[in-house]
Amino acid sequence: MNATTYWGQNVFVVGNIPQSGNWNPAQAVPLSAATYPVWSGTVNLPANTTIEYKYIKRDGSNVVWECCNNRVITTPSSGSMMLNEAWRP
Repeated sequence: MNATTYWGQNVFVVGNIPQSGNWNPAQAVPLSAATYPVWSGTVNLPANTTIEYKYIKRDGSNVVWECCNNRVITTPSSGSMMLNEAWRP
């Protein structure tokens, strides 16, 4: 996820399944800023499943949701997948 942030703000992914927090920002998956402005992380997802998700920026209790419709992916039956996305303001 390519996203700029201000000091103290972090990027997370949140979605419609338990592994991505069930749309609860407090349970969203944190992404690493090790290669800022590219944020990255790993989430173990169920196979053959359509998942809706969004990215959020969070600073303590302040949450900013990216705009527009939910993102949607369908996971493969086996193996892994990589997403290369950008923040939607």
